[in-house]
Amino acid sequence: MELKTTSTYHIAGYSYAFFWWGLFTLYCIGHQFNRWRLFLHRRKQLQLSKKQDGNSALPIDDSSFDPTLPWERWLRPLDRVVSIPWVTDMIAIKHIVGLSLFISINLIWVFFAPFKWDPAYSTYQLEVIGKFDRRGAFIGMVNWGFVFMLASRNSLLSSMSGFTFEQMIPYHRWLARIGLLEFIPHFVWRMLHGYQKTYIAADTLFYDLEQTSGTIAMLGFLLLFATSFAYIRRNFFEFFYYAHIVGIIVAIIFVCIHEVMCFVYFMPVVILWVADRCWRSYQSWFIPVVPIQISPAVAKSEKQEGIVRVLFDHARLAGRYQPGQYVFVAMAKKGKAWCKWQFANWHPMTISEVFRGSRGSSSLPSSAESSIINETITPTDEKKTGMDSSKNNNNAGSLDTDDNLSLDTVNLRRRGAAAIADTSSSSNMVASLHIKALGGFTRNLLDHADQNNDLHFKVDGPYGPRLEYQDYKVLSCYAAGIGITPALTLIKDCVERRCAGVPTVMTRHIQLVWVVRSSIEIEAFSDQIAYWRERAAAAICPLTLDLSLYVTREPLGEGNFSGFDKTVYGSRPKISDCLDTIPEQKSVFVHTCGSDQFMTAVINQAVERKWNYHHETFEF
Repeated sequence: MELKTTSTYHIAGYSYAFFWWGLFTLYCIGHQFNRWRLFLHRRKQLQLSKKQDGNSALPIDDSSFDPTLPWERWLRPLDRVVSIPWVTDMIAIKHIVGLSLFISINLIWVFFAPFKWDPAYSTYQLEVIGKFDRRGAFIGMVNWGFVFMLASRNSLLSSMSGFTFEQMIPYHRWLARIGLLEFIPHFVWRMLHGYQKTYIAADTLFYDLEQTSGTIAMLGFLLLFATSFAYIRRNFFEFFYYAHIVGIIVAIIFVCIHEVMCFVYFMPVVILWVADRCWRSYQSWFIPVVPIQISPAVAKSEKQEGIVRVLFDHARLAGRYQPGQYVFVAMAKKGKAWCKWQFANWHPMTISEVFRGSRGSSSLPSSAESSIINETITPTDEKKTGMDSSKNNNNAGSLDTDDNLSLDTVNLRRRGAAAIADTSSSSNMVASLHIKALGGFTRNLLDHADQNNDLHFKVDGPYGPRLEYQDYKVLSCYAAGIGITPALTLIKDCVERRCAGVPTVMTRHIQLVWVVRSSIEIEAFSDQIAYWRERAAAAICPLTLDLSLYVTREPLGEGNFSGFDKTVYGSRPKISDCLDTIPEQKSVFVHTCGSDQFMTAVINQAVERKWNYHHETFEF
C-alpha cells in the first residue's frame, strides 16, 4: 500500500478541496469585515454619548447606519422560504440555488478534472466508467471531509464565518447525501466488476481485501443514511445517535483500508472532530454545573402536554452566553450506575432566562433537599412585600448567604438587573430551561419532576448565534407555544440594557406576537412579562413594549391577560397585519420560533419588507 499522490484521481480531489476552501476564505473575509464595521459603529456610539452634557447614557440617533451590507439587501428576495414535498417543509430559495450550483460544480469536477491543458483537444469524449467513478469517489471523500467539519459544535468555521452549529447542520445533511451519491457509481461498478472476474455471487462484494473493505465501508455509510431521516431523529433519537457513531467509525476504518489515500482526506478532519469531542467532554464533565430545581411549571392536562422548568447554576456561563442561545443537556437517574449511559444522549434546549450576578455553585449546599428554590408568582403590587419578607427566610439553598435572601426568581432578576453593567462580577450564572413534554425524553423528564426524583445533570454549551438585534430600532419577535423561550431572553436583555442606559443598544420598540393553544401555557412566564413591564417603565433610555397574545383553542375569554396589550381568542394572527403595526418600517430585526408553517409565514413577510431576520431550528 502506498500513497499515490500523482494520480489524476487525487489531483481532482485536492483541487476540488482547494476550490471550495478558497471560496469559503473569501466569505470569511467579508464576514469579518462586517464585524469590524459594526465594531466601529458601536465605538462611535460610545464616544458620542460621552460627549453629551448631562445625557451620557442616551444613545445617539444614527439613522444613516444600516447594519446589513448592500449586497445582502439586494439578495434578500432569495431568503424567501418554500416547501418541497417529500423532501423538506422549509428551505430558503438561496439554499436551493446554492445546492444546484454545488451539484453542478461537483459534476464538472467528476467529468472534467484535473483540467489539464492539451493543445490537441478539440472535442470532449466521455471517459469509461472505470475512471470517472473513482474520480467521483475522491470528490465524495472531500465532501465527507466537509461533513465532519460541519458536524462539530466547537469549530474554527464558526468563529471565522459566523455560522453556528444549528446553522451548519442542514449543510452537514446535504453534503453527506451528495457525497453518498458520488460513492454509489463506484460501489455499483466495482460490484459488477468483481462478479465478472469469477461469476461467483460472493465475489460481487468480497472478491479480495480491497473489495471486502469497500463493501463494509459502504454499509457503514448506508447505515448513516438510513437512520438519519427526520422521523427517526424525532421519534428514536437514541437509535439515530448510536447508529451515527457506529456507522461513521465502521465507514472510516474500512474506507482507509480500501484506499490508503483516504487517510489524506479523512485523518485531518477526524482529528479536529476528536478534539471537538474532547472539548465538549471537558465542558460537560469538568465545568461545575449544579441543578437547583427541576419542577413542573405547567401541569400536564388534556389541553396541555405539560412544561418542565429546570433551574441550574453554571460556573462559566456569564462570560460566554448570548441571548437566544441554547445548551445541550444530558440527564440520568441517581443511584443506578447503569443509567449513566444516558449521559451519551444530548438534547438541545433553549435557555429561557438567565440571572446575572449570582455567586454560583460555591454557595450552594450539596444536599438535594436544600437546593430547592421556593418560587412564588405574586402580583406586581405584592412583590416588594414578598422581597422584604424573604429576607427573614433562612433557606439553606440560598445563592447569596450574605443577605440571606431566599432563592426565588424575583430576587434573582432584580439582583441580575443591578449587575448588568458590572463586568467584574463572577462568571457564574443561574439559568433556566422551560421544556415542553413533546418527545420521549421530555415526557420522562416531566414524570421525574412530578415524582421529585433525583437526577444527575450535565450541560454542554452554550451554543448558537449572537443575535445583533441591538443595531436595529425595532425588535419584532414571533413565537408559537414553547418557541417563546429564545424570545424571552432577547426581550429581557434588551429591556435590562435600555433600563441601564447602555448607549450601543439602538432598539426602542419591542413587538411580541405569541400564539398558544391554551392560556395555561402563559402561567409559566407571567412573572417574566410583569418584570419587563416594570423595568421598561423605569428605563433610562425610552422603550416601548407591544405585546400581543393569541389563544387559538379557547373561543371565549375575559379581556387581556396581565402584561399583554392585546389578547385574541379563537384565531391566529395575520402576520402581515401585525408587521404593518410596527411604527418604524426601515430598521427592524425579526425573530421567530415555532412550527415550520408558522416560521415560513413570518420569514416571507420579513423578506418582502427586506428586513433582517433569524429563525430558530426547532429540531436538529
